[in-house]
Amino acid sequence: MYNQKLRAHLDRGVIGFPGTMASSVGMLMASPTLLTATSGFGMGGDSFALAVLLAFIMMQAQITTFAEAAALIPTTGSVYDYISCGMGRFFAIVGALCAYLVVHIYAATAETILAGVMALANFESLLPTLATHQDTWLLGVAMVLLFACLNALGIEVFSKVEVVLTFGMGFTLLVFGIGGLLTAPAVTQPGWFGAALNLGDVGGFVGYIGMAMFLFVGCELVTPMAPEIKRAHRTLPQAMGLGLLCVAGCLFLYGAAMSRQVDNVLVDPAHGLRLMDTPLALPAFAYQVMGHAGQYWLGFGLILAGAATINTLMAAVPRILYSMALDGALPRVLTWLHPRFKTPVAAIALAAAIPCLHAWYLQGNVDRIVPLILAAVCAWGVAYLLVTLSVVLLRIRRPDLPRAYRSSLFPLPQVISSVGIIIAIWHITPAGMDRSAILVPFGVMLAIASLYALGWTLLVQRVNPFKPVAVEEVVTRAMARHPQLHEEAPDALRSLV
Repeated sequence: MYNQKLRAHLDRGVIGFPGTMASSVGMLMASPTLLTATSGFGMGGDSFALAVLLAFIMMQAQITTFAEAAALIPTTGSVYDYISCGMGRFFAIVGALCAYLVVHIYAATAETILAGVMALANFESLLPTLATHQDTWLLGVAMVLLFACLNALGIEVFSKVEVVLTFGMGFTLLVFGIGGLLTAPAVTQPGWFGAALNLGDVGGFVGYIGMAMFLFVGCELVTPMAPEIKRAHRTLPQAMGLGLLCVAGCLFLYGAAMSRQVDNVLVDPAHGLRLMDTPLALPAFAYQVMGHAGQYWLGFGLILAGAATINTLMAAVPRILYSMALDGALPRVLTWLHPRFKTPVAAIALAAAIPCLHAWYLQGNVDRIVPLILAAVCAWGVAYLLVTLSVVLLRIRRPDLPRAYRSSLFPLPQVISSVGIIIAIWHITPAGMDRSAILVPFGVMLAIASLYALGWTLLVQRVNPFKPVAVEEVVTRAMARHPQLHEEAPDALRSLV
C-alpha cells in the first residue's frame, strides 16, 4: 500500500521537464558563476578547462545522490528531510541551515549586489544617477522583491518565468560563444582556452578543480519542488543531468571565445588584478564580438541570469523553511500560507528580506562579495556531504525501502562526488586572498547552526537529536497533506506538500 501511494505521489505534479530543467539550471546561470569562469579561464587556460571537465563529472555523480533521495523522500523539505531520515534532526537542521539559510545570506546577497554591478558595467550611460551614488545594488533589491511577489502567486508562475529567463541567458551565452569563435581572434594564445595545459603544478591544478566545482553547485535546488514535478523519479535526474551538460557546454564555448577575443591585461598592478578578474571583461568581450549592440545584449542576458537565480532562490528556500517549520525545527509562523494561493508567504517574506537587508548593510561593497560567496560554497559543501552520507546510510540500514530511482554503481558516484566537494572546500581560497576571510565567517555560521540545532531539538522539540526519523513517517505526512491542500486551493496554482 505504501509503495502504491508513493508511486502515485511521484507521478502527480504540474511542472514538466522544461520547467524542471530550467529550475536546475537557473541557479547555475548566475553572475558569480560567469565571473568565476572568466577569472578561471584567464588564470588557468587549458588547465582550468580540464578542471571544469573533472568538476562536471563529479557533479554528475553528485546529482545521482540527490535524485535517489528525492525519489525516496519526495517532499518540499528536501535536504532537511533527507538528512533527518539518514542521520537525525540535529544534522538535518545544521545541513539545511548551512545549505540554504547561510547560502542565502551570503550568495543571495552577492547575487543581489552583482545584479547592479553587472548592469553598471554594461549600461553605465543608462544608470548615471545610481552609479553616481553607488546605489546600483538597489536594482538587485528591486528584482528580489519582484520575484518574491511572483512566487507568492504560485509554483506555476515561477516555473513559466524561470523557463523564459533561463532560456534567454542560455541562448545569449551560446550565441556569444559561437560568435566569439567565428570572429577573427584578437589575441593569440598557446591553448584553446588561453594558457597551455600545465599539470606540473599539482597543487594549483587541484585548486582549479575546487574553483570549477563552484560552477555547478546549486542544481539540486530543484529538489524541493519534487512533489510538484510530473514523474519526479524520472524527470529530476534527467533534467539535472541534461542541465549540467548544457551549462558545461556553454561555459566551454564561452571560455574558448573569451580567451580568443579579450587581452587579459594587468589593470591593477597594486593588487595584481587582470582584466578577466573583473566584471569589465564581459562588456569588453561583448564589444569585440558584436560592438555596442553586443554590450547591451550581453548586459541584458546577465540581468536575466541574475533574475533566474533570484527566482530560483525565492522558490526553493521558502519551501525548505516551510517544511522545517512544519516539523517544528523553525518557528511556527513560517508555516503560514496565503489564504488563496496556498503559498508560504511568511517564508517567502523572510527569504526576500535576508538579501535585501544584507545588501543594504553592505551598501553594495563589491570587495566583500567574493569571500562571502566562497564561504557560502563551504557551507553548501557541508550539506552535500551530509546528504551523501545520509543516502549511503539509508541504503545500508533500509535496503527494503522502495526506490523509484537508484544511483547506479553505488557507492562509486558518492565517493567521487564527496572527493570533489572536499577538494573544493580545501582549496577554496584563491591566490591573494586571506584564508581566514572565508573560513572564519563560515566557521562562525556553522557553530551557530550547530548550537541552534542542539538547543532547539533538546529544549523545544524535546527529541533525540541524533535519532533518524522513519522515512515512511516523513513521506506519509507529506502525502497526507497533499489532497487536503488541493481541496483548499481555488485555482490552478498548486499548493505545497
